[in-house]
Amino acid sequence: MISRAAILWMLGIASMDAMPDNLDILRFTNGDQLHGAFQGIKGGTQVIWRRDDLSEVAELKTTQLRSIVLHGGRPLKGLASLSNAVLANGDRIPGTITAIDDEVVTLNTPCAGILRVPRRQIATLCPNPLGGRVYYHGPFSEDEWKMVHPSFRDGLPAVKPGEKDAEDQPGRWIFSGSAWYWSSKRLGTALVRDSGMSDCSVLSFDIAWKNQLCLAVSFLADFARPKPLDDEKKNGNKDAIAQFRPITPGDFSQLPRVFGNSYVLQLYSNYIMLNRTRVDADGNPSFRRIQLNNNNVRLSERNQARIELRVNRLTGAVALFIDGEFTTQWTDNEAVDGVDGKSTIHGSGFGFMVQGAETSVRISDVIVSEWNGMPDSARSLQLDNQDIILMSNGTDRFAGRLGKLDEGGRVLFKGKHGDLHVPLDEIAEISFAGQTQVPVVEEVAENLTIRFSPFGLITGRPISGDASTLEIDSAILGKLKVSMDSAVFLEFNTSKQKLDDWYGEF
Repeated sequence: MISRAAILWMLGIASMDAMPDNLDILRFTNGDQLHGAFQGIKGGTQVIWRRDDLSEVAELKTTQLRSIVLHGGRPLKGLASLSNAVLANGDRIPGTITAIDDEVVTLNTPCAGILRVPRRQIATLCPNPLGGRVYYHGPFSEDEWKMVHPSFRDGLPAVKPGEKDAEDQPGRWIFSGSAWYWSSKRLGTALVRDSGMSDCSVLSFDIAWKNQLCLAVSFLADFARPKPLDDEKKNGNKDAIAQFRPITPGDFSQLPRVFGNSYVLQLYSNYIMLNRTRVDADGNPSFRRIQLNNNNVRLSERNQARIELRVNRLTGAVALFIDGEFTTQWTDNEAVDGVDGKSTIHGSGFGFMVQGAETSVRISDVIVSEWNGMPDSARSLQLDNQDIILMSNGTDRFAGRLGKLDEGGRVLFKGKHGDLHVPLDEIAEISFAGQTQVPVVEEVAENLTIRFSPFGLITGRPISGDASTLEIDSAILGKLKVSMDSAVFLEFNTSKQKLDDWYGEF
């Protein structure tokens, strides 16, 4: 066995960036990274790691590890269906529902075979979630994103190995594990993807922050370029700026210069605003606020949240959910051309920009998916004493008690005005009554989280296994043999905050 220290001494951490993109990437708790190939887990406490340029495999203690990105964040085999069950502890088990009775829900999963899940341990069943495909889930790979700044519209120049982050250059987002971090005081740098959103999309992500939250979230962006400023004209270059121009906190004028035509949601600790940025045919940038009757939020009482935006480009409708609860909605009456009925918003990109000099932010678990137009979710309507069922047509919903699944694929639903037999393939989500759910099981310190593509996660204590199959012990599901075909990310010691680089480097 080769020790971790010996590996890092022989290879040198700086040389790791030159390795092929499809190799696995292991990250230690101190931030060091190592490329290679994950070979499995031994005795529940050691990861087996192989490199072609080492004479023998390495055995690394899981207590020293933070995460492993598998195959460059790209699954060997993506999940064929979005059907899943959300457990009380937050695990999301991908799989189709094959049976329901008063005690158990049976799932046929591509990652763990047939699972019989206690009904009291399920928060939500999602036979047809969101109504469509997942366009993006990550971040698991740094090269899927780009950093842009008003002074560097084509993207920030790469930092050479050993080169320091210069004070006379824009601040940079830092990629670590499966998240992007911002802690710089030099503002104006946006983290963007130039495609992914469709006419009806859901953009959701986890956000954590320190100090006062001050974040701009752009969506349906086309990144159109405005005309050059006066000093650019003097320089004689319309497509580039000769020097870095610092950005002050809360400078709204820079948003259209970065995102072009787009919507921009501004998230603050105590309020929210939705804006529309424009770059007209002559290259003139502008910024307009979309009216809102009530924009009070209570993000100041926490330091993390799950943000979900449901967007209909064709009608100008935007709905915001925070931690699964409906928060507010807007309608942009100027989004649709009154002459031909077409949308005046054409972009498909999205991005993030921190606007507070004292704000540190972490962005993770970003999902972009197709949306069926449903204005809410079953979880956002959860009741203590009744189950909630939402139909996939986006409008019908019922409260009552979910019964059994019959041989014809229909579930019995006992409502206030009678019994219904509802085809399972016409149901979007089922949220179980809050009082029927057992308390969340506390995670053990040595837990391992396995994330799948396009989404899904299972948490448990690692036991053993190889690169293709891992055995874990789930507090809810018991011992499982999990296929790694669709896995893209392993996260170790998930209940130990002190091992998270959010609380260390940032």
